Amino acid sequence: MPEKLLCPALWLLLALAPAALAQPMPPTDRPADSLLARPALQAVVDLQVARDAPVLIQLLDNPDAAVRARAAFALASVQDSSAVPALLALLADSSAAVRADAAFALGQAPGAVPAAALLEALAAQADRTVRRRLVEALGKQGDAASLAALAARARDASVRAEAALAVGRYALRGLHAPEAVAFLLDALHTRNDTLRLHAAYYFGRSRDTAAWQQHADTLRAVLDATALDDPAAMHLVTALGRLNDPADNARLVRWLHEAEDWRTRVNAVRALAGRTDAIGIRAALYDRLVDPSVHVAVAAAEALDDGKSWSTTDTDLVEQWVRYNAYAWRITAPLLRGLARQGQTAFVLDQLDRHRAAPPLDAYRAALPALAHLSHADAFDRLVNAAHHQDTRVAYAALTTLATRWRENREAPVAADAYFAAFADALGRKDLALTYVVAPVLADSLFQRFGGAAVLVAAYDRFSTPQDREQMTTLLAALGEAADPAAERLLRRELTHSDPHIVLAAGQALAGRTDEAPVLPSGPFPAERTIDWAYLRQLGPHPHLVLETDNGAVTLVLDAEQAPLTTQTIAQFAREGRFDGVPFHRVVPNFVVQGGDIARGDGFGGPPFRIRSEFTRLAYRRGTLGMASSGKDTEGSQYFVTHSMQPHLDGRYTAFGYVVQGLDVVDTIYEDDRVQTARIIPRTP
Repeated sequence: MPEKLLCPALWLLLALAPAALAQPMPPTDRPADSLLARPALQAVVDLQVARDAPVLIQLLDNPDAAVRARAAFALASVQDSSAVPALLALLADSSAAVRADAAFALGQAPGAVPAAALLEALAAQADRTVRRRLVEALGKQGDAASLAALAARARDASVRAEAALAVGRYALRGLHAPEAVAFLLDALHTRNDTLRLHAAYYFGRSRDTAAWQQHADTLRAVLDATALDDPAAMHLVTALGRLNDPADNARLVRWLHEAEDWRTRVNAVRALAGRTDAIGIRAALYDRLVDPSVHVAVAAAEALDDGKSWSTTDTDLVEQWVRYNAYAWRITAPLLRGLARQGQTAFVLDQLDRHRAAPPLDAYRAALPALAHLSHADAFDRLVNAAHHQDTRVAYAALTTLATRWRENREAPVAADAYFAAFADALGRKDLALTYVVAPVLADSLFQRFGGAAVLVAAYDRFSTPQDREQMTTLLAALGEAADPAAERLLRRELTHSDPHIVLAAGQALAGRTDEAPVLPSGPFPAERTIDWAYLRQLGPHPHLVLETDNGAVTLVLDAEQAPLTTQTIAQFAREGRFDGVPFHRVVPNFVVQGGDIARGDGFGGPPFRIRSEFTRLAYRRGTLGMASSGKDTEGSQYFVTHSMQPHLDGRYTAFGYVVQGLDVVDTIYEDDRVQTARIIPRTP
């Protein structure tokens, strides 16, 4: 990102006002177009769901500007490269709304979009919103030359914040420029919270520090002058952590202890991970095991498990902490892994047995990965027993740990037959999560003598579409790695399957093993769900979703105009009570909380259908509501809420709402906390 230097004496006088932690940033700049009341626009969205790019391209010439804009917006989700010339032409449209949607769609287009054309349109464009969308498109599509050109124009106040973020988008693609770094250094000293946050994001997100390392002292000075509750600090802490300079240890420890924003403390922990040999670092991390935020405490425990040798004192302290805080299983689990690495076999096995005998199973399940680091036969036996547990989440944890042990010791396997038996038995349970773990392992060439490929083929033939589609595609991917003629015969057979998802998976697997060009299904996959416009009209353009969680209530506004199919689907699930009692199965501190697995609750389930991706102009900022997926057009019921800005998700995952109340509750949600009830409140005009 671009930045520029100011005199230190000047910027030290600037009051770096903290951004409000409890409030989301403005969610979108796309104006309402009364979609729910206009059949002509609804017809455009129906074409979007059908992925009918040719007709949508024709609609870009429609005399109604609202139809042209909606068609351009639809093409952002369809993502057909043949639309690029028509979208570029639309940048000269008489309607600013049309130009903005065309610019957004160009940012989403697959393949190359000429950056020169985007820069030319930016130079000629007066509308502020259109300029911002063009800058966003450059960030997603531009080349190295356009980055320098954008930095030269980034002083324009109307696009400075978007330009700073765009430079971060360039960095995600490995593109940097000195002019851009200078612009961002300047932006770090601004009073504008959003601009400063976007500038800091670049430095925290850039894994290649070479582009800005010479300015490290400036970053240090900025961080030292930053308010303790300013979210920009979380990115600056990460940036300095990447330099791995011992001179920053004290600075990072200060932010670990004093930052008021838990997200900054999490990032400080991560920045200190790997430095535990330095004086005071291990003690500082140990102190954070009792942080008010469990997110920080868990991160500290994970940082202590760094694979380095512990002193006897360290080992005794950690054992004592685990012994007296066994109930805090989220924190003790990584500490047990650390103790296992130190060879504390008896203690780790004793703790595991205590958890196994004392429900709930969460602590037992979380402790199992520690056995990956114990070579003792008793550890292996406990994992094999746990792999047969009736609770699939326990079995999944055990099998994942067994797979880790196998991969680390496969060159000198002690009990290859026992490993194979455990993996093959798990495959026989026909459970998606277990299949996901063991199928790739069974394709290992060392299991060929036990008939690994034959087991995979036999398992595959027990499934059928559409209900078992995910299991089948998982097995096909594994068969692509199996060195057995039977695997190749099955893959070729499935190239003629009636389900295009199976054809695609078989073609990709076959291409991986033969270097053949992958066989692709002709045309888009058929839509499995369509939009009920009457139902959406009853909800209104911005219905509220209220999640009553174990920790309190979270209220989110859904955007039925930008993501009608997603809004409809989630609203139906909520009204049917399908989200009630469902846990948040995945929580990544300072990233997302994820839930909505209405079938299993562990992240491997969902409804028996998929819905289309709807890429919107809702940006992933703090508190944005998005849909989880395993690729485009694979969404179901799982959703997530972001802890902080995540621009790399923009245009890749459906964003369809944002938190308006309860962000403080989102911050306290941990893995296995539950939604007690979910309800929809219509908001009709």
